[in-house]
Amino acid sequence: MQSFQESVAVSTLALEKAALSKTQVIAATTLGTALEFYDFTIYSFFAIQIGQIFFPSASPVNQFLLSIGVFGVGFVVRPLGGIVIGAYADRAGRKKAMVLTIMLMALSCALIACAPTYAVAGMAAPLIVLVARLIQGFAAGGEFGPGTTLLVEYASDSTRAFFASWNFAATALGLALGAAVATLINVTLPKDAVLAWGWRIPFVLGIVAAPVGMLIRRRLEETLSDASSRGNQQRGALKAALTTHLKLTILGTFAELGGSVSVYITAFFLPSHAVRTLHLSSTASVASGVISSLVLFVAAPVAGKLADRFSRKRVLVVSRMILLLSVYPAFAWLSAQPSAFMLCAVSAFLALFIAGQIVPVLVMIPELFPKHVRATGIALTYVVSASFFGGFSPFVASWLVALTGNPLAPAWYVAAACAVSLVPVIWLRDRTGEALN
Repeated sequence: MQSFQESVAVSTLALEKAALSKTQVIAATTLGTALEFYDFTIYSFFAIQIGQIFFPSASPVNQFLLSIGVFGVGFVVRPLGGIVIGAYADRAGRKKAMVLTIMLMALSCALIACAPTYAVAGMAAPLIVLVARLIQGFAAGGEFGPGTTLLVEYASDSTRAFFASWNFAATALGLALGAAVATLINVTLPKDAVLAWGWRIPFVLGIVAAPVGMLIRRRLEETLSDASSRGNQQRGALKAALTTHLKLTILGTFAELGGSVSVYITAFFLPSHAVRTLHLSSTASVASGVISSLVLFVAAPVAGKLADRFSRKRVLVVSRMILLLSVYPAFAWLSAQPSAFMLCAVSAFLALFIAGQIVPVLVMIPELFPKHVRATGIALTYVVSASFFGGFSPFVASWLVALTGNPLAPAWYVAAACAVSLVPVIWLRDRTGEALN
């Protein structure tokens, strides 16, 4: 028995130490990120059932609002997770940070999947779900900085944008996977079964998938050298990002603004807007969400290839200008001829140019930060932009529609965000093809 256990231990160690090819590095990072964003977003697809189970004494409307409120706390702590885990990645290593985030996400899924109902545990039940969402938000915020940094540092000078693009593609894949699983459960199970236990299945899947992602990530090669780590311990990555590199941090955050607003309006607001305002079916809404996510997944690496070949700024500015000029006609076209096909077509069209403006910025920022601040820098710029500008976009868009009575008002909001985020790009240096310091 002992010899068998020793053989298993040796085999596992050999597997972990085996060098990964560049394709395997992309796959390892992408798989983990996709699983994390699947875990982070799957809650939203079962917000109604969770509200009924954990807030049974509230009215149906308040049940949904309370459930969505618990979902929203995940966005509130995402910047904190990005800062803390980003700094940890700059101190202890990218690989350790990425293993930590997937462990935290598995823990949060386990808490939700096994949470007792309100009828069993009273107020302790929603508190457990709240704690789980806080952990999910913290982990999701901490995922992007180390993952993007590792891909950028692992790539060659001529492939950095392509490598970095896969971390954004992975978030889109996670969204599509969550929507697909939610649709499958709602279609195959009776409503009573979904309410009783079916809503827990996606979270159980999140627990099961986590060990696979952890094993693969442990095989990744660390890209943070001991010298860089020691330099970071002396100076402090967060302090450096907010003092020495404050200008770059601010410019990067606002350069990300247009992409963050655009992706949240397209992926989250537009499907629900089509149901509430254009009176399309919920099936059409889910289908448009899946299609836009899949288009983002495919378009992101294409945008990365183009950014490596034609420069980051050229791809970014062209994509952002096209989106700025076309978002209002696209919304107007959908409002004039509302249908499932039009909704999916508009979502897919917008997703193409959203990928074209997010990916170039995603690689420009870490290219400009020094190595010992890189993970913290990308976390501050991307996660803060995505959480505050992006996360609040559906609320702002809904408020604009209610205030103006114009269903096309969100299009002006997206156009304005794209215009504003073009300005800081002027001061960002384009390092296409240059050696990474």
